[in-house]
Amino acid sequence: MPDGNAYDQAYYAMSRPEAGRKSLVDTLRDRYIRRHVLRFRQTGRLLDIGCGLGLFLQSMTPPFEPFGTDISAYAVAQAQQRLPNAKLFVGSILDGIPFSVNFDVITAINVVEHLEQPALAVAAIRERLQLGGLFVAHLPTIGNRLQARIYRGSYDADPTHIYRPSGREFRGVAEAAGFKTVFETYSPFAPALVWRNLPWHPAYLAIFQAC
Repeated sequence: MPDGNAYDQAYYAMSRPEAGRKSLVDTLRDRYIRRHVLRFRQTGRLLDIGCGLGLFLQSMTPPFEPFGTDISAYAVAQAQQRLPNAKLFVGSILDGIPFSVNFDVITAINVVEHLEQPALAVAAIRERLQLGGLFVAHLPTIGNRLQARIYRGSYDADPTHIYRPSGREFRGVAEAAGFKTVFETYSPFAPALVWRNLPWHPAYLAIFQAC
């Protein structure tokens, strides 16, 4: 996995050319995630792994108490300005979760694809979730030829993407770590029933519950 210096101001200028603002796609995705998280949890501590500039964490606050980690010192500094009351930490999920509390929700939005040891990260997340707590994962996946073609035309632009599972493979990683799958779908995320049965887009979203 690239070190934190790889995710500096230049990286965010490349990956988010809107100068730190959310795109319409990300805004709609985050609203969708929030709505589905609130089906299962209405309050509590939420930890966003790979919180980046704090945009997703901001969308979940309130009702959740915000915590975040990111390997990028630059990103954490930007997120702290955006969310002065959030508890943030610079570090990698592969080194464990640095907070001494357990969480009701842990999210990893566009994080797992950057990890050399995704199973280790998922195990660390399970360890710090309350029983019945939620793990929300969003990542690009390659499960068929069409997904692979779309991936090559979009997600391949980011050289830090090193983990490229199918959605089914990642679900298996989560379930092996002690989760059950309570919701999953693919972009464009609505209507969910259709896209669960027709996974043409690489963007995979799943909610897993600690059991």
